[in-house]
Amino acid sequence: MKLAQLTPAHVRQAVAIYVDHAWPEGVVGAPQAKLEELGSRSTLREMRGVFVETSSEGGADGERGCRRFALRLGNRRYPWMKFVIQEYLVAGEFFFSVDTHDDLRVDPDSPDYLPWCDLQRFNRDLKREIEADWAETDLPTHGDLRALCEGIARVGEVGGAASSPLSEGLRGKRLLVVDDDEDVAFGAAAVLTARGYQVETAFDGRQVLDRMALDPLPDLVVLDFAMPEFDGEEVMRRLRADPRTENVPLLLATASDIDLSTIQRASGLLRKPYPRSVLYGMIDRLLNDVPTGGPDPG
Repeated sequence: MKLAQLTPAHVRQAVAIYVDHAWPEGVVGAPQAKLEELGSRSTLREMRGVFVETSSEGGADGERGCRRFALRLGNRRYPWMKFVIQEYLVAGEFFFSVDTHDDLRVDPDSPDYLPWCDLQRFNRDLKREIEADWAETDLPTHGDLRALCEGIARVGEVGGAASSPLSEGLRGKRLLVVDDDEDVAFGAAAVLTARGYQVETAFDGRQVLDRMALDPLPDLVVLDFAMPEFDGEEVMRRLRADPRTENVPLLLATASDIDLSTIQRASGLLRKPYPRSVLYGMIDRLLNDVPTGGPDPG
């Protein structure tokens, strides 16, 4: 949905649905944000002042980065979950999503590990419930993002291509696109396929490792950082430790702050949410930089 089409009523409806799921009647506690502030704002511009606004890196062709507005509402078990309004892949189009914000690493040997995994599952299930209700009430979600990307893939880039055409040397290269949000993964896969790549998808760390055990290997992996089963850091550690996969370029995609040791295992870093021109540019550059004797393209 275009930002100009979003209204305070859309935002209030989305927040009300979020709160009904995250803070059902009878539970102890309340949302972290002051919801009365949203109710007192008569325009979207005024309402945006309640959110924390950030912007990702723009494209090399001058395209600006994606804007993101986040409001921490928490839930009855975890105070850091957020309601997010953001651009993603398609410039000028905004979507509602839930950021579970629970990608803290807990050592598997820690006594807190199993309770933490249980909390992450609870947050993921709650996210799905909220976003499904948003979709049922025709609020803009990542399901709409997927549909837009699939539409772009059908008709091709028009009105100012998101990047230069793919070179013949890269056409047909194999990509594995990984994201625990299936709509984001499928949306990115659609536009990358239309661009000329062969694209597979995966949605958690275990699926990535299972796929990377098979031939032919992908020429590049676009790897989500925050995933169930094994997170991006653990996946990278395992792939880099295996001589068969150690040289496969890994483009890490994250909205989180990550430490230097994690970044050093990655071949490149994408800050979520990103415009598709940045995705294209990073993939093209990393594939062009693959040294002779790197992963066999099959």
